[in-house]
Amino acid sequence: MYYQNPHTYPQYPPGYPPGYPPGYHYPQNAPYYGPPPTYQTSSPGTRFIRSFILCFMMILTFFFLSSLVLALMLRPELPVYKVVSFNVNNFTTTPTLAGQWDTKISIDNPNDKLVAYFSNFKVDVAYKDGVMAINHAPGFVLNTNDHMDVNVAGLSNQGNVNLLEKTTMDDLVKERSTGSVTFTLRVSSVNMFKSGSISTRTEEIVAICEGLKVVFQNNNATTGTMDNRGKPADCQLYI
Repeated sequence: MYYQNPHTYPQYPPGYPPGYPPGYHYPQNAPYYGPPPTYQTSSPGTRFIRSFILCFMMILTFFFLSSLVLALMLRPELPVYKVVSFNVNNFTTTPTLAGQWDTKISIDNPNDKLVAYFSNFKVDVAYKDGVMAINHAPGFVLNTNDHMDVNVAGLSNQGNVNLLEKTTMDDLVKERSTGSVTFTLRVSSVNMFKSGSISTRTEEIVAICEGLKVVFQNNNATTGTMDNRGKPADCQLYI
């Protein structure tokens, strides 16, 4: 007769799944991990520099935005230039070019919040592309909605050298023989507008006053006067 070995494990009856493999209930060895990374902490000096740069950039941004807002709020209007009178005395073209120029320029400040400051005020008397005389006037201040007449006097060259090129001088002599000559005034100044403690940046403004017709009584006359039908001549401004 066959007897079962009493020391063997009982077998699963038919229809049951096999048991778990050996070692299933025991944890496997953990894989190897390297040491944790080390982090460098910034020094107090580095943190101070970063904070200083950040604050400086914030201050610059604040001033830029403040200036932009003020510029949009103030929006200065350019002054208005007009030639009230323009005369020349002792005007000659031969043998040399000479003359004494007297000019009155009307300037208005149309701003109701900004005071206008004028410096380096200069008036050039030009014929075509040539400058015949350079005249200067002291600086001045125009209050809000204020008006001023600036008188400028100066002389053309009194030496033996003409200020104009030969072709331009020939055109001037030819036009003078007709009884009138058309000149141009170039008025330049350095301007700044200010309201209380707030001021705009300094800029140069140039006023071009063209088509100033100076009439002489006859061909021998040395005195000429601007003829604009009794009205001031307008000027065009450039920045």
